[in-house]
Parts: sequence; structure tokens; C-alpha cells
Amino acid sequence: MSQARVIVISSVSGGGKTTLINKLREQFPDLRPAITATTRKPRPGELDGDHYYFYSKEAFEKQIAAGGFLEHAFVHGNHYGVPRPPVEAELQKGNSVILNIDVQGMRAVKEQLSDRVFTVFILPPDMDIWEERLRSRKTESEEQLKMRLQQGALELEAAFEYDYRIMNKDLNRAVQELIQVLRKEAVID
Repeated sequence: MSQARVIVISSVSGGGKTTLINKLREQFPDLRPAITATTRKPRPGELDGDHYYFYSKEAFEKQIAAGGFLEHAFVHGNHYGVPRPPVEAELQKGNSVILNIDVQGMRAVKEQLSDRVFTVFILPPDMDIWEERLRSRKTESEEQLKMRLQQGALELEAAFEYDYRIMNKDLNRAVQELIQVLRKEAVID
């Protein structure tokens, strides 16, 4: 029997967590992704309410003051946060929720939801492949790329804080390892 849980999945920027989550949801559509709110500008093809909730800085700060986020942080020059009400609503319905968040967010969510949460860190195969993945996206300036690489190095140091670590060298194998974790945690049958 499956249990409604919060599944925190983190990685360095370009580590493949979004791709892994999408592949996982193809097989298990009942897993609900939490949509993150951000103050960054949408990238080409991103839709408000689908990929992210795009907030103005002022609207985001009002939600912080009202306690409207499970976690929030200022990362890469923008605010990011997981709105609390949709996650709580899914858990009350008995649905597990996937949070695609960073290390700071994981710590905050784990502190608030304790035993309802388990955490998975997606590791890139090596530093060169990771940097190439970031560069191939062509979504950041060189300065932004350097900032993401520096931040990612710090995040890699925190990977030991996670309940599980999965190396994303081969996408299909990483998906299967993630499915094994979800079965072990009784999220899926």
C-alpha cells in the first residue's frame, strides 16, 4: 500500500533532475509535481502555472510575509519557493508530491514536514560532463554559468545530507534506481 509523502529531489543545475522527474511521471502519473514559484523571467517555452509560477518580486515578498511558502530562497539572483497550499492539499488527498528544490529548500522542508519527507540527490557523472550539460542548454550567460558551477560545487558537498544519492550517468538506469527508492519508501507499489 502506498503512502502520501513528499519526495524532495535535488541536484546541481544541469544535473538532470527535471528530466528524471518527467520520466518518472510518465510511468507514475499519480505522483504530483509541486510547481515552484520564482521571480526569474520565463525561458522560451515555459508557461506560468505549468513549469513555474512567475511572480513579481513584490508579490513573492508578500507571500513570504504571509507564510505562503514551504521553503523559499534567493538563488542565482532570483527568489524561488514552493507554495504551501497546493502541497498540503495533495497530501490531504492521499497523493505524494515531488519537490524539485535545492539544498537550502530541502533543509527547510525536512525541518517542517520531518517524517513525511524523504530526500534524493541526483549526482552528475563527473565535473566535465556536468559543465558540458550546462553549456549545451545555452540558457545562461558566461557569468551566470560560472555562478551556477560555483553554487553547484557547494551543493555537491551537501549531497551526503540526503537519504539517497543516484548518479545520473545513464538516464534509464537512474530512472530505475529512483523507482526502487520510491518502492522502498512505499510511495508506489
